[in-house]
Amino acid sequence: MTEQDFIESFRRYQKKNNWWCDFHPVAKLVFCLAFGFMSLIVFKWQVGLAIFLLAGIIAVQTPARKTYFVTLGVMFVVGCLFTVIVRLYVHMGDPGPAAFYLFGKAVPVSAVISCLDLIFMIEGFLGIFMTFFLTTEMRDLCYSLEQIGMSPSATFMVLSTFSGIASIKEKLGCVRESQRARGIETEGNLIVKIKSILPVLFPVIISSMTGVEDRTLAMDARAFSAKGKHTALRKVAPAKMSEKIIAGLAVVFCIAGSVAGRMYL
Repeated sequence: MTEQDFIESFRRYQKKNNWWCDFHPVAKLVFCLAFGFMSLIVFKWQVGLAIFLLAGIIAVQTPARKTYFVTLGVMFVVGCLFTVIVRLYVHMGDPGPAAFYLFGKAVPVSAVISCLDLIFMIEGFLGIFMTFFLTTEMRDLCYSLEQIGMSPSATFMVLSTFSGIASIKEKLGCVRESQRARGIETEGNLIVKIKSILPVLFPVIISSMTGVEDRTLAMDARAFSAKGKHTALRKVAPAKMSEKIIAGLAVVFCIAGSVAGRMYL
């Protein structure tokens, strides 16, 4: 890419050449919130499984599909093990026909259904939101929220929170390496790792506090608090009518589906 091409890229709307990645961030957020809360409200495995499959169909069409399935697969295995152990223990004595026998004890059908309800509620909720966070940059979301009337201070707080999480992880790795170079053991058994928490944690906290001050000075230098409409180097295309319709239909469908699911499932 030449210097001129790089400059021209900021004069155009940001595009990633993928229908879901280029979906308007706010419309995408509304879509995911609607289906995510539907999974929580109905709390039935049929609805959770449907939302889980919908999220998988969307994710497989994006560049983040590998990260999505690896992350969700690990969470599914861990969640299943914990959920099955806890729910089966709680509902082991429930009346009703036995689904199967475990260590000589009958596991009722109601316990199995309870496990499935919780597993797919969690996976449906996490799956649909992972398709959002893995394919949406927070700076694009904050820019879009500001364009529809949200306070610049509020969008800056949201963006700072998410970027701060990523920066803390990077700082933690740098501090761990620097402390190791000074002779502090940071690798080994559990006791060694516990002893290394304070020498690693305090520099990270102090550097984070310093970073907040530097960020504040940088925003003041850019006239962040000045009255008037803010400019942006990176721009996102306004929401299309089709994207607004899809987001609206998702909300209506999920409200109706939540009511029907609570009544008939």
